[in-house]
Amino acid sequence: MTSRGAWAASRIAHVHYFFKRLGLEKDRLFIDLGSGDGLVACVAGLFTRSIGIEADPDLCRTALEAIRSLRMNHRVEIICGDYLTMNLQRADCLYLYPDKPFMPLEALLTSWPGRLLVYGPHIPPKHLGSELNLQCGRERLQVYRPGTANHSLQ
Repeated sequence: MTSRGAWAASRIAHVHYFFKRLGLEKDRLFIDLGSGDGLVACVAGLFTRSIGIEADPDLCRTALEAIRSLRMNHRVEIICGDYLTMNLQRADCLYLYPDKPFMPLEALLTSWPGRLLVYGPHIPPKHLGSELNLQCGRERLQVYRPGTANHSLQ
């Protein structure tokens, strides 16, 4: 647990598979929202420039250590803070492994032209349309686009 909620690690091999399938190298900037230990941001850094945003200072330190030990400093950055207070519009791709509904994030993305990658079992967003569902073993990744209604909830 962190001060913001539960933290769970994404399975890195599956994340790599998903990013490869999605052609993440076409994106200019990837942002991991609630990046935890920073490993997803590091995997994204294999494909494109990557930023992890994490509110918990201890997890920020862990992420910085991971970036340094993997020598990803040139492609991956960690910002310690609340992603809901930051300008996310410059990202082509956002990643989230939610532990609760994320309506405040949805509100920030209404005019954003990128794609939101949501990992794991989750409560689907109410105002974003599902574009693609990927599965690797038991893990899944759902791709959402702003501006398209999520008809599966109606």
